[in-house]
Amino acid sequence: MTPHALLVARTCNTSDRRTIRWWECELVEDGGARRRHDGAFFSIREAQTWASAQGYPVADEGAQDDAR
Repeated sequence: MTPHALLVARTCNTSDRRTIRWWECELVEDGGARRRHDGAFFSIREAQTWASAQGYPVADEGAQDDAR
């Protein structure tokens, strides 16, 4: 398997009824996948740029929704 990055959309509803949305990168390799929880990207382009700079092209299937 070619190492690649999956972009995962996250959302959170605040106590004052606002919705916050951000992106996380999941880096996938032969040994498994690990999600980078310590960094939020507030645009998909920013997440793609970071993943590419780390040497992980963004997977063709695009971004995943992971509403929690």
